[in-house]
Amino acid sequence: MRISEASFLSVDPLKLLPFYRDGLRFPVVSASEEELILEAGATRLRFVRWDPASPSQAGMVEYDGGSGIPYYHFAFNIPENKLEEAKRWVESFAELGREAGKDISRSDAWNSDSVYFLDPGGNILELIARHTMDNAIDRPFDPDRDVEGVSEIGLPTKAVPDAVDQLERLGMTSYQGRSDSFNPVGDEVGMFIVVQPGRRWHFTNLTAECYPFEAEVEGIGRLRLSEGERVLVIERL
Repeated sequence: MRISEASFLSVDPLKLLPFYRDGLRFPVVSASEEELILEAGATRLRFVRWDPASPSQAGMVEYDGGSGIPYYHFAFNIPENKLEEAKRWVESFAELGREAGKDISRSDAWNSDSVYFLDPGGNILELIARHTMDNAIDRPFDPDRDVEGVSEIGLPTKAVPDAVDQLERLGMTSYQGRSDSFNPVGDEVGMFIVVQPGRRWHFTNLTAECYPFEAEVEGIGRLRLSEGERVLVIERL
């Protein structure tokens, strides 16, 4: 499942520009007060301005978040044998999340290793080396070539099973079985992490909250995902 575009809300897209352009070194497609568009490997990454006083968004979902500021969790695949080098690179411009004295998250269930860090808008970013993928390289890690694209987007929703049913009807499949509280849908190339609100995101003190976003999924199309009164609302665009 390849995520070719991901669009998120941001209070100040231009505030994110130095971090993504100079830190992560993502090529900039366009930058304005209303929208920041970048190339993140195989994924076009968009941050659309959200005004708390005017929640209706042009070209994006409508969200009335009250006093909440939208933030998201998303991950980028990197070569499976280059996490240590990628970690040193990230440490040059961002502080890594730590847990129990460690700054690398090891998942035996997924056979992967990750690092987590925040952008200036409070979004939780992750670089993940999935040892199940045949993407090792025999040269030094190069940020301009080796951030492969968005491979995960957190999708908090009150009704996880219903959301998974909807996604499966669109042609996606659950990753490593189904669960009522934590249910990734997709595969190692791209997935939605469907979770209950309030679940703590790894290596942070932030919890999963429901904020709308849009995603273009190859072979499925462009989707708008937002939390309804009781269930996740998925619209084809």
